[in-house]
Formats: sequence, structure tokens, C-alpha cells
Amino acid sequence: MGRNSLSATQLAHKLIASLKPMADMLPPNYRRILDKYSEYVLKHRVVIHNLTDHLPILAALIVIQLERDDKYSREFNELYRQIEELRREIEQTTSAE
Repeated sequence: MGRNSLSATQLAHKLIASLKPMADMLPPNYRRILDKYSEYVLKHRVVIHNLTDHLPILAALIVIQLERDDKYSREFNELYRQIEELRREIEQTTSAE
């Protein structure tokens, strides 16, 4: 890392700070989401740092979207599992009668 280059953590904090003015104009529920995005950026700061040639904010947005997709995928899979379980219980109940 060169003397004038930011570390991965410094770059992540710089990206997060650049979003602060926008966050201040958003409703509270959006600010909470943006806070979660900041966590994702910090979690994946090395990846973002290594992609600085591709504009760090774009790399950050890709990482954020991947995190969200992963979270929603797990939640949908869990809901699907619960629905299937309920279907089986209903079938067992109706077949027992």
C-alpha cells in the first residue's frame, strides 16, 4: 500500500461518511437500512478496496445487494420450509379423519 493510499478500513469509513448527508435527509426507517448497509461495507471492506479501479461506491453497492439477496434467500427458504411443514400437517390431519 502506497503512502498516499487509503487502507481498506479508511476507504470504507470514507464511503460511509460520503453517504451521511443523504442519510440525514431520509426518513428514520431508511436511515436504519443505510446503517445496515454501512455494516456490510465494513464487513466487505477488503473486497471493496481491491476494486477501487471500478469506483468504490459501485463495488459497495454490489456487496450490499449480495448481502440483501443472501438474507432474503435464507428467509424465503425458511418460509417455504414452514409452508411445506404445515401442508404435511394438514394432509395428515385430513387423512386421519
